[in-house]
Amino acid sequence: MNGTAAKTLRLAALAAGLLFCGLPALAQEEADAADRLAEYEVGIASGNPILAAAFLRDGEARELAEAGPRGAALLGKAEALKDLKDLLALPWDEARINQLNQSLTIRIDADKPLSGLGVGPEPEKLLTWLGRFAPTYPAAKKTVVTKAIRQWEVIFGTMTDTRAMSWAQADLGSGQGVQVTKAAWERMVLRERNAVIERLITNDPRFLVYNDQRLAAARQEATLDRDVRAFVGTLPPGVQSQLSGKSFEDQLYLLGNMFDNSSITAAPDLRARINSARSSLPQEVLPSGQRQVLGTMLNTSVAAELRGTQAGDRALAAFPGGLRITVAPVSGGYSRYDPATGSVVLDSETIQQYMRIKGYTATSVMSNPAQLAEIAKYMSPAVVYEAAHKSQADWAQSRGVYLPRTQENEIEAMALQGLFTTEKLQKDATFNTIMSDSRGFSQYAAKSVEIATEFKAGRSKGFATTVRQRYFSGLPSLDAAASQVLGAVTGELERRETMPAAEKASLDASGLNLAEALEMSPDELAGSVGEIQTPVLAKIQGDLSRLGVYRSRYNASDRQNSGALKALEAGTAPQKTNAPPVPV
Repeated sequence: MNGTAAKTLRLAALAAGLLFCGLPALAQEEADAADRLAEYEVGIASGNPILAAAFLRDGEARELAEAGPRGAALLGKAEALKDLKDLLALPWDEARINQLNQSLTIRIDADKPLSGLGVGPEPEKLLTWLGRFAPTYPAAKKTVVTKAIRQWEVIFGTMTDTRAMSWAQADLGSGQGVQVTKAAWERMVLRERNAVIERLITNDPRFLVYNDQRLAAARQEATLDRDVRAFVGTLPPGVQSQLSGKSFEDQLYLLGNMFDNSSITAAPDLRARINSARSSLPQEVLPSGQRQVLGTMLNTSVAAELRGTQAGDRALAAFPGGLRITVAPVSGGYSRYDPATGSVVLDSETIQQYMRIKGYTATSVMSNPAQLAEIAKYMSPAVVYEAAHKSQADWAQSRGVYLPRTQENEIEAMALQGLFTTEKLQKDATFNTIMSDSRGFSQYAAKSVEIATEFKAGRSKGFATTVRQRYFSGLPSLDAAASQVLGAVTGELERRETMPAAEKASLDASGLNLAEALEMSPDELAGSVGEIQTPVLAKIQGDLSRLGVYRSRYNASDRQNSGALKALEAGTAPQKTNAPPVPV
């Protein structure tokens, strides 16, 4: 190579930030794969994210690494560093501090790959890593990171090294509280710091700012409490006496009963808010038997809502034998996909909340086709969302690969939901009215409309960023999940290389099989590697060493959704492209 060419390559490397982070001055193509791999190994071990990304792009070096016993471990470390770099490149600001905290909490812990690369388990090591490998990281974003890792000075100020607080039976009011010191705090991982803050929130509402969900709920309840107090003050003395001394929850329940069984009335907005927040009256509860029948009835009604829309037709295609819907309580959500039965489970409380807002009873919903059709329209976005999860599960099962639940899964599912809701809002006036009228009282309706708005405005990359930050900041990315599992699996396989043959044979005979392992989350799998059969570990290691297989699916879905949205906006049918359809 002549001097001019070498200089050009060095300048290109410098522009990419590679020389600063330790990439050899020689261009990659000038050094052989073994030399490059040696450089990558040293750089990755030191926590260098640029060299990690370069290794992941270097097919020759990766192939050479994967031929050796430590190749999968190196790949996992590289994925972890790339994932951290990608995470911190997202547009974090003061409004997203708590979401960044959630994202960092699942990545920086004693048992996570980054801790072995100098990023943790103590959260402050992230700041050192940023200073070393991202010296130009914007000051405003670095301040956000400092707040997200819950530094002592951010939470408790600079005037004290000790914080007294109540903890379980150790009540501060009785002089038996516990002391948290700055030194102990600095040894805590983020998960532990967050646990302390959650305890503080219980006793001191000033700490609510560190939990967005609890803060929003507290504000909503305070506003409703104020409005209910003002309303109760206008009621006759006899009615006020019935409510006096009751808890806020009991007052809401009694008011709901009065709305149905007396002449007491309220402004429509306040009445809807009260009915939304209260528990169901006996006649509004869907008992188990009626839930089962309602699910069967919704199979036909929801299918009619989905049919003829671009996303809805794809959702129906995931159920070649017809929709399978069940209605049951869903903890912490509005719906879920049940792989054991192949059905979409719709949350019974979400449906009952809509019934309360509308004044419907369990009997009327079961006997009135118009009310059933309303509920079908109302819950149809959730069915599309879960249909995407079924499609993902079927894809993984057909290929026999381990599919961890990651942000990429949710981006695909939410995009399909957003596409469906966008089309329905545009073309179905009744659906538009139902969702628009409900969004002020129902978090489910509000979220459904927001997802549609964000999908339409954010397109592909912008929408993916929104899902990662706003909705699933506490869920690992594909890179993060792969790095965690690869590190744990590879370490266990190495341990078994030195295990006596009889002991290894016994473990493989009684250990967890492939079907059991495929159902585990990344955390569960990483924590259970010592109980899983050796061939299963090797299979999962192979799956997660080839992330391109997963990305091909997600990219195909993204292209399909983007094309459908463009066609919807243009008022035309989606154009056929050379892109392969999303595998089902």
